Amino acid sequence: VSAGAAALGGAALAMLLAGNIVTIAGADATAVDRSPPFDGAHSPICSTPAATGLANIMLRLAQTEVPRAEMSAAASAPAFADSEPPLWGGLGSITYKITTGNERAQAYFDQGLRLAYAFNHGEAQRAFRTAQKLDPDCAMCFWGEALVLGPNINLPMQEDAVAPAYAAAQKAKALTGKASPREQALIGALAARYDSDPKGARAPLDAAYAAEMAKVATQFSDDDEIATLYAESVMDLSPWDYWKPGGREPNPQSVPIVPTLERVLARNPNHPGAIHFYIHAVEASDRPKRAEPYADRLRGAIAGAGHLVHMPSHIYYRVGRYLDALEDNKAAVKVDEKYLADTKAPMGVYRLGYYPHNVHFVMASAQMAGDGQTVIAAAEKLRELIPDEVARGIAMVQPVKAAPYFAHAQFSTPETILALPDPGDAIPYVKAMWLYTRGVALAARRDFASAAAAADAIETLERTADFKLLNDSKVPAQEVLQIARTLILARVAQAKGDNRTAVVRFERAAALQDALPYTEPPYWYYPIRQSLAAALLQAGRYAEAERQFQRALSRAPSNGWSYYGLAELHKLRGNTTSARKAEADLARVWIGDRRLLQISNL
Repeated sequence: VSAGAAALGGAALAMLLAGNIVTIAGADATAVDRSPPFDGAHSPICSTPAATGLANIMLRLAQTEVPRAEMSAAASAPAFADSEPPLWGGLGSITYKITTGNERAQAYFDQGLRLAYAFNHGEAQRAFRTAQKLDPDCAMCFWGEALVLGPNINLPMQEDAVAPAYAAAQKAKALTGKASPREQALIGALAARYDSDPKGARAPLDAAYAAEMAKVATQFSDDDEIATLYAESVMDLSPWDYWKPGGREPNPQSVPIVPTLERVLARNPNHPGAIHFYIHAVEASDRPKRAEPYADRLRGAIAGAGHLVHMPSHIYYRVGRYLDALEDNKAAVKVDEKYLADTKAPMGVYRLGYYPHNVHFVMASAQMAGDGQTVIAAAEKLRELIPDEVARGIAMVQPVKAAPYFAHAQFSTPETILALPDPGDAIPYVKAMWLYTRGVALAARRDFASAAAAADAIETLERTADFKLLNDSKVPAQEVLQIARTLILARVAQAKGDNRTAVVRFERAAALQDALPYTEPPYWYYPIRQSLAAALLQAGRYAEAERQFQRALSRAPSNGWSYYGLAELHKLRGNTTSARKAEADLARVWIGDRRLLQISNL
């Protein structure tokens, strides 16, 4: 698949997504204070719409060709949209009373709404269609289908969804004579989101919908569902791009999001949809900790929806609760794997997007906690999950595909690393991270010439490889390659005992990391300022080393690697009290082999 691969058309995308319509909900269920901003606060936290994180995986999955065999497998999957699903357990208790005399129609409507909040839009559509069959006069049952066929923060509106979304919205509108005033207002607002032209510009329609939802939210200010859906409509205007540089102030368009969700949560602190959106709204801000109490409430509350099992970890990782992030993502992976095994879901958004995202989070959280065994196991699983041909055409999958090399760089022996096979030249970003891992291992073995050659090879890739796909998707490929090359050279200098050169190179790499945009897990796997601090410690520059360890902890709170460095520093300075505190902090967060903790490994 090349960068110029044609976008999937309506029927093709429908086939690709068909296998993901059966919900993860059924997988584990039965049927019946201000955080310090990143040092790169002068640069955008989330720089562009759909530019970071899972959002771009979904975008590229929707825009990229799939190999013929995978498309064939997807085409053979059952078409679930018109089949009746069970009433799943494990989705929470959200209910929204609608105009229907049919109790089962109400139950399926509620299931559709719960699944919409859990970002399982395909299964939500199936629930809403079942409700329509049970009560053909139910206006809100058609509204629900139109709602979930629209765009969301992880996936733009699909061409082949325009006609059914428009039809469902118009059907709902035609039935409004039997609807309540609240329902009429919601249906009228949603009608502004769609027209019948699949080639029509989306931005004006999305803006019109958000504007209408603002009116509805004002008219029915006591309605939590309306307020939550209004906040989502504003988030959809600029997915993943809610904050000005530094994360302190929202972008003008995003101003209503946080206060609207906070009003809902003040009334209903357990609302899963409001919590889900609130986590996404504030995770890239300079105060992610404000969402922590709500992440705690969501934790384990919706055990049948893998994505909501995973969601608290977006905040836990940001505030340094790596063990909790690890536990939640292990649980989410189990839900995902049962779903994929039970449904035999083919290649599609869930298998290639949400599921690997959770495995990646397992690996990244375990890295910060020092759990090398889990890190390497997750790295091997992650390596197998994403086919090379998919990664070649999906920009945001490439950092995920490359991430296992970071696991080996941090936890494997040089001998293991040097035995890793060459991934080939088809994906330059992945090849560069393989070279980085080799360079670090070669420096540790004091094969300085070969380490320098690996750094040179990365520089050549940076200059000559085609990174257009990644650049167009705002993946900072060249910047990450520069970090990799600079760190190899820093490790060479450090191994030689050339502390002055090591400090200069670590400073350069740390500055490059500071300027990287926000994503989760981060583009670079650890705070480089802890390496700078270690080099300063080795150079006897203790006061500077302490400042850099603290800056590393600012970027990655409760990071055991940095706590270890602080403990060793305080011992060298004869500060017994501070050394004991750092050791206690380390014992609280570290679950790995203490033998990994050496100043030269930071």
